[in-house]
Amino acid sequence: MTAISLSGTSCVDAEDGASQAFALRGKAQPVCSFQPAQARQASNMAVAASSGAQNVLSVTQLTDLNAKLTSASITVTLKGMCNHPHTMTVSSKNGGLVPLIKTEASSEFIQHIDYSASISWASSVSVLQTEGVQGQTSPSVVAPGAVSGDLRLDISIASANAADAPVVAGTFTDNLVIVFTPLL
Repeated sequence: MTAISLSGTSCVDAEDGASQAFALRGKAQPVCSFQPAQARQASNMAVAASSGAQNVLSVTQLTDLNAKLTSASITVTLKGMCNHPHTMTVSSKNGGLVPLIKTEASSEFIQHIDYSASISWASSVSVLQTEGVQGQTSPSVVAPGAVSGDLRLDISIASANAADAPVVAGTFTDNLVIVFTPLL
């Protein structure tokens, strides 16, 4: 939304002539906007759905035939812009991938899968390594001015070692959120 205010003063001295002054003002609101994610490189992951505000990345095959965790990675870019100086943080709702529906299982099964996420925006990079802490957030990075270009997101899930426990069956989820906070 843009607001414009006009103000004027008048001079009524007819002998010197009349004049009218106008001060023009407007305010551009701080905005960050992004286009849908585009996969640039992927191994066992894909962009399942994408819009400007919500993008769904899916692991094609989370486990092998022995229920052992398989590795997966993806690099996506989103064209975007922020018309103001801002900070950027990245947070994980679940602190990693967790089952959508909790299944009772012994401790010999994996019910939490950590991953790493690296976000590059302008000259700033924010890295988050999940550790099972709900709401886990990366340190803030600062973009000191307006930015336009590609935001790059790299996500990586490491595979299990042969001695690692099997993964409990189910759909695993997390919400990774990138927050841009104006510095105005």
